[in-house]
Amino acid sequence: MAKHNHRHQSKAEGQIPSADVLAEVQQLLNEGARRAEKAQRFCSGLADCCRFRQTGETPHVTLGEAWLVCKAWKATGRTKISLPDDGSCPFLNQHGLCLIYEARPLACRTHFCVQAGGALPRKEVIDLIHQLEDIDVKLGGDGAARLPDVVNRLMKYHTGKAKPQR
Repeated sequence: MAKHNHRHQSKAEGQIPSADVLAEVQQLLNEGARRAEKAQRFCSGLADCCRFRQTGETPHVTLGEAWLVCKAWKATGRTKISLPDDGSCPFLNQHGLCLIYEARPLACRTHFCVQAGGALPRKEVIDLIHQLEDIDVKLGGDGAARLPDVVNRLMKYHTGKAKPQR
């Protein structure tokens, strides 16, 4: 089992993950959603948890999660990400619906909003977190970063405008 202390040296840029790695990340995220559902944590659809300035919380994602989000965002036809002036998640549409719902990160799946029943206790998903961290290391990441920031860097990298940095 890999160490989970990510304060070690890392590569300056991450690797583009294979389809198998992305499938593994998706499987871990789906398991997180299953556990949230089992614990009676259901998305209210109000997107209150997606209002980062209001909640004071911004999901942090590993490199594998960020690549899934990036791929889902590009599938919507978009190439840029910017945080709205109201501090909401950049992946919401004008009606407050998540445009990357199937690729949303573990933090979003474990519902830290009150309407969904509050955060799923970390002990309930720590094994998933560790597995996502292990994938992050394999991809050359150096730990979780703020969702909009890391996906923005990946989008620039993917369009050839910059190299990903964490």
